Amino acid sequence: MASDQRDLAMLAAVVRQAGGEIAQVTYALAKFHQRLIADGQQPARILYVYRTNRPVDATMAASGDTPRPGLRPRLLLAFLSADAAVSFAQRTGLARSPRLLTLSPARALAIFLQQPGLSALHIAYDDLAAPDGLPVGWRLSRAEVLAMFAIDSRVV
Repeated sequence: MASDQRDLAMLAAVVRQAGGEIAQVTYALAKFHQRLIADGQQPARILYVYRTNRPVDATMAASGDTPRPGLRPRLLLAFLSADAAVSFAQRTGLARSPRLLTLSPARALAIFLQQPGLSALHIAYDDLAAPDGLPVGWRLSRAEVLAMFAIDSRVV
């Protein structure tokens, strides 16, 4: 529970720093969970993301650089289960043995807000790829995430 409180405090600080409304933090997280339930998923206490050692991912994630022309926009891909994250990474060749990181939804949203080079947050429901190559799930654009916290998109 202490880490949940730290993650909420972290998200509130990031939202405040970006000029958003701190009062929206609890409401936005509730809406986040409600959307998962509406999509037939369990509310997530933990999201699973993986790191790869691919040069583009590692370099851009560390530096915050904008993508070069011709490259896909960067996104934060988070899975509802560790098994789905590993399976997707291995099946798609993204990594032979991906390093899984666990994040609460609050921490994932805070990290997303802190990385202006990320264009979307994609919550993967399983490891099955949709026609666009990403796993089936819920994709939140940067504009949608900013709106969740009443952050002016011209500022961030």
